[in-house]
Amino acid sequence: MKLLVISDTHGEMPIDMKQIEFDVLVHAGDIGNAAFFGAIEAAAGTKNIYAVYGNTDLMMSGWLPETVSAEVGGTRLFVVHNLTAPHRILPANAGAMKDNRSEIVVFGHTHIPDIEERGGTLFINPGSLGKSGLTGHRSFAVAEIDDAGNVSAKIFDADSKEVLVAKNYNKINGLFKEI
Repeated sequence: MKLLVISDTHGEMPIDMKQIEFDVLVHAGDIGNAAFFGAIEAAAGTKNIYAVYGNTDLMMSGWLPETVSAEVGGTRLFVVHNLTAPHRILPANAGAMKDNRSEIVVFGHTHIPDIEERGGTLFINPGSLGKSGLTGHRSFAVAEIDDAGNVSAKIFDADSKEVLVAKNYNKINGLFKEI
C-alpha cells in the first residue's frame, strides 16, 4: 500500500499527482480553499483521501475534520495539522493518538519535512508542498507499507525530485523500529 503524503499546499500544487504511484492520498491541512481541494480530489480520482483542515483552512472546518483516525494497509493512521512536534505533542492530540492506538502519525504546520520514530510510533511531516518551508524546499512524502506492516518512507523535493529523507522501519509487536 503506497501513501502520497502532502501538507501545507496553500492553494498550490507543484507536482502532477498522476505521475506519482500511490493508493491513498493523505493531506495534513492548510489546503488552500474548498475549490482547490476539489481539484485535488479530481486529480486523485477514485483513490481514498484522508484530509484534515489546517489553521489557514478555518472556512473548511465544518466540511473537513480536525483529525482523522483510520486503518490503512493494516496500520492505524492518525492525521492532524498541528501536532506541534513528535517530542512536544499537544495534549488533545496525545489523547486522540492513545485512544486510536496510532502507529503512524501524519502532521504538517511546521513546514519542516521529517520522518522519525518515537516510542514505536512513526511520525511523518511531509513539509510544505505549496511554499518553500524553513528548509527552502517544497516537499512531499511517499510511504509504502508492506504486508508485514513494515514501512519505507521518503520525502522528496517537489521541484528537483531529489530524495531529502529516506528511512525504513520494521514493525515488531506493533511498534516501529528504524532499520
